[in-house]
Amino acid sequence: MKRTAKRTALLTSALLTLLHLHDTHAADAKPRQVQKRSNSQTALQSEVSIRVAESGWGNVPTWQVELVLNAVAAELMTHFPGKTLGPVLVSPSQRGPVVLYQKGPRHEYQILLAAKDQRWSEYIYEFSHELFHVLAGYEKHALPDSARHQWFEEMLCETVSLHMLKRFSLTWQESPPLPEWRSYVPTMQAFTKRALSEPHRQLPANLTFEQWFRTHGAMLASTPYLREKNELVATIFLPYLTSNPDWRAIAYLNVDPSGRASSFYDYLTYWYRATPSRHQRFVSGAIQLFRFKVPDKTEHTADAMSTPSPAISGAGINEGPAGAMRH
Repeated sequence: MKRTAKRTALLTSALLTLLHLHDTHAADAKPRQVQKRSNSQTALQSEVSIRVAESGWGNVPTWQVELVLNAVAAELMTHFPGKTLGPVLVSPSQRGPVVLYQKGPRHEYQILLAAKDQRWSEYIYEFSHELFHVLAGYEKHALPDSARHQWFEEMLCETVSLHMLKRFSLTWQESPPLPEWRSYVPTMQAFTKRALSEPHRQLPANLTFEQWFRTHGAMLASTPYLREKNELVATIFLPYLTSNPDWRAIAYLNVDPSGRASSFYDYLTYWYRATPSRHQRFVSGAIQLFRFKVPDKTEHTADAMSTPSPAISGAGINEGPAGAMRH
């Protein structure tokens, strides 16, 4: 990330700190039955304390934004049983969704969202992505020269956003956070269908994923934010993620802040070996999706690097710049 981006992130964080944002549950404006339902849901399922900025969300009550974000957090945390997170401060952004490395005035994770008004699909899409960065331990890669292979985390976040859109398109048909939001389901379904069917998310005709990745893997490694390429891989990865509901292995993704992982296979190997054996099945499946050999736990990383699939050997050697924020 360029120096100007880092300066912008630090100024944003300082501004939020100076504002001393109040607790923004807006309980007085929230119907009593909704207070009871959302509070119990959050306590039992999400184990995440979310504060939402009081203003800047457009034509929508803050408590409704909070209701949606808590529902997203609760659903995400069902895939991380036993996991707890520190508090999260969510504020509006004029530049796009992002999670800052700088903690908030109460040592919160700081997430900025671009969604406004009652565009619930955008809230779900953006917040899922940014909160998943937090669950993946994004802050462990805040050091310079440590963004190598960051594209993979970005791809996972995109995959989770798609999964959550599909999930909420179903659950809101039967049990939306507010009864009147059931009428929003067709809009959410159309948003999801449009995202999944975009041409750049599809493999070119007569081209396998192995062939595509052999060409584009190194470019992905050097530049984490090639959105269209990340989104193509996310569409391919989505069925795998959906079929594996336990995502606790993600918490061990960013275990090599020293930047030792020179190749993408090396990066995946570090992830595999850092993950407890009870969660390694998720990682091994991800490795096999890229047609790599699942490393032996006793095998030295340098030796394991010598046996990647010839189809994608050498992909992802370059590294990209570290940033002051995670998009």
